[in-house]
Amino acid sequence: MTMLWWAGLCGISLLNVGMWLVAAQIALPDTQYRSWQLALSGIYVAVCAFRAAFPRVDLERFCLWDTSLSTIFAGRFAATLAEMCFAVQCALFLSKLSEMTRLAYLDTLSVFIVPVVVMAQLSCWYAVLTLNHLGHVVEETLWALVLALLAGGFAGCWFHTQGELRVVMAIGILCCGGAALLIGLIDVPMYISRWYHHRRADRHYLPIGGGLQDTLARRQLTRNWLVWRREVPWMTLYFSVGCWLSIGMVLLESMAR
Repeated sequence: MTMLWWAGLCGISLLNVGMWLVAAQIALPDTQYRSWQLALSGIYVAVCAFRAAFPRVDLERFCLWDTSLSTIFAGRFAATLAEMCFAVQCALFLSKLSEMTRLAYLDTLSVFIVPVVVMAQLSCWYAVLTLNHLGHVVEETLWALVLALLAGGFAGCWFHTQGELRVVMAIGILCCGGAALLIGLIDVPMYISRWYHHRRADRHYLPIGGGLQDTLARRQLTRNWLVWRREVPWMTLYFSVGCWLSIGMVLLESMAR
C-alpha cells in the first residue's frame, strides 16, 4: 500500500512539472509579475517533486528511502525554500488582484502573508530540531491563519469580479477555506496528540545544536503503512493541489476582470 501511494505521488509530480512547462509556454506578455511568479512556482513545483520522491516524517525521523537525499535536514531546508516561495507568490497574487479589482484591502492583506509564514517556518524548525511537537502546532495554526485570510480576501473579491476571474475566486475560496478547515480539524489535533504522548512517555527534547546534528545523521527507513497512513492526507493534497494553485497564480494576468 505504501509503495502504491508513493508511485501515485511520483505520477502527480510528473503531471505538475508538465503543467508548469505548459504554463511557461503560454503566450502572455512578459511582465515582471509573470516572470517572478513563474520562477517562484518553478522552485515550488521542483521541491514538491523532490519531497514526493523522497518522503520523510521530519520529527519522527522516518524516511522511505535510505539515501543521503533523505536526510531530515535536506528535506526541511528544501521545504522552507519552497514554502517561502509560495508565500511570496500569494503576496504578489493579492497585490496584483488588488490592482485589477481596485480593492485596496487586498494589497494591505498581502503585506501580512510573508511575515506570518516566516514565523511558521521558525516554529517548524524549532519542532524538527528539538523534537517538540508544540512547534508544529504553532506552525500549522499560523498556516491556517494565512489560508483563512486568503479565503476571506477571495470571498470579498468575488463580488467585484466576473467571468474567469470570478471562477478563480470561487476555487480560491474552496481550496484555501477547505485547507484551513482541514488543518484546524486534522493536523493541529494530530500534533497536539503526538506532543501529549511524548510527554506521557517522558521523552527528552534536544538542544538546538544537537538537534541540527541529529537531522543530518539520523533517519529510520520504514515502509510500514501504519507509519505513513497518517501522513497521506496532507502530503497528497500538498503535492497536488498546492502545486496546482502555485501554477495557477502564474496565469492571473490572462484573466479579465
